[in-house]
Amino acid sequence: MSFFSQILQKLTTKESKAQKSFEGIYNDLGIFEYFNDGFYIKLEDSKEKINWQEIDQINVYKKDVFVYDLVMMEIIFNGDTIKIHEETPGWFQFNIKLKDNLKSIQKDWGINITQPPFAQNFTTIYLKEKGIVT
Repeated sequence: MSFFSQILQKLTTKESKAQKSFEGIYNDLGIFEYFNDGFYIKLEDSKEKINWQEIDQINVYKKDVFVYDLVMMEIIFNGDTIKIHEETPGWFQFNIKLKDNLKSIQKDWGINITQPPFAQNFTTIYLKEKGIVT
């Protein structure tokens, strides 16, 4: 086996052990813990408790990170804002819980924001005052 093959095999083995399957990533609760009326989100220095009814607004947009777009989400509640993105552990399950608890959020917002590529596509998907999406 050549030197480069050995290096490639070692790198591939390390990557495959470190990567979860898509199913594992999809089902992972990540930095979120859920309770009947809301969720906890584990931040770097703290753990924030947010009730679904405290959420005032949710904005989504894409951030250009050079070779791809990263979908971002701003959760605005009680005068505070928390930003998460599609690579945040627990993203998929959080979006499912979000749509289950804030019924006015369009189910297909994630598809709609992806086009066109590299455009920011800033969209408010939830606004508490009106309880509608814009």
